[in-house]
Amino acid sequence: MLPARKVIIDTDPGVDDAIAILMALADPSLDLLGLTTVGGNVSLAQATRNALALLEYAGEYAGASRIPVVKGASRPRRGKFRYSHDFHGRTGLTRRLPRPSIRPAPQPAVDFLAAQLEQWPGQITLLALGPLTNLARLHRKHPSALDKLRSLVVMGGAVGVPGNVTPHAEFNFYSDPVAAQEVLATGVPMTLVDLSACRQISIARDELPDADGQGPLGRLTLELLRGWFDTDPTRQRFEFYDPLTLAAFIDPAILAVRPVTLEVECRDADGWGESRVIAEGGPVSVVDAAAAPKFYALLDQLLGITPGRR
Repeated sequence: MLPARKVIIDTDPGVDDAIAILMALADPSLDLLGLTTVGGNVSLAQATRNALALLEYAGEYAGASRIPVVKGASRPRRGKFRYSHDFHGRTGLTRRLPRPSIRPAPQPAVDFLAAQLEQWPGQITLLALGPLTNLARLHRKHPSALDKLRSLVVMGGAVGVPGNVTPHAEFNFYSDPVAAQEVLATGVPMTLVDLSACRQISIARDELPDADGQGPLGRLTLELLRGWFDTDPTRQRFEFYDPLTLAAFIDPAILAVRPVTLEVECRDADGWGESRVIAEGGPVSVVDAAAAPKFYALLDQLLGITPGRR
């Protein structure tokens, strides 16, 4: 048997973040070393509470209650986070979870990340599912830390497609464009799962399967999805942004990518977060295509969910 792959998830839960975390907990091939939280979809305090509540819900499944949750940045490199309450709801999760009894770890996220990378050089994959503020701060405080990653997989950007906040900007890069550009400027190789990929993988309101016979993680996933649809009756499809990012790490064959050099423009309030390819053959692997059948097969394998199954 191959050793479990070590992974840390940097996150701002968020419905789609929550589903990605549940997928990670369900995969026995992963060794989830910790969750680092950041403001973005919701405040840092709410994101941390959501992460703790998800792990406590999962209980002893895959050692979930022993996985550390470590608080990161409450503010972007400039200004303030503009939370996504209209999309995720006031608390970020569309299913109420009990107040967690477990507490976050005491150290800052950048120090936790640096210590883990020092302990396991070349062995950790970092999945960045929110604004890249924690990663930019990590690079500033520990300049060699990102070089010790095995791989970096980022959900962010809108490469050659319209944004979901402005005509050009995707939410994560828009939330902290300075941090996004600082991380890209390090030259650290990464896979970027941008909006062009995420819009290829979704589930419709009438495709949600029944929860009968689901395990606890699959049942919570369906409750989150149903809650998201119920929040707004005009919603017809849920796009799997962060779950696709996690899936792309588990099975890279889900994505077809090409190498480019990318920059994030930080011009003004309306132009911040615009991601642009400036050269081919660079350190960023951007997605040309996502294989929906492979993603749905993995979602079924981990959580027992397949679109259209009743």
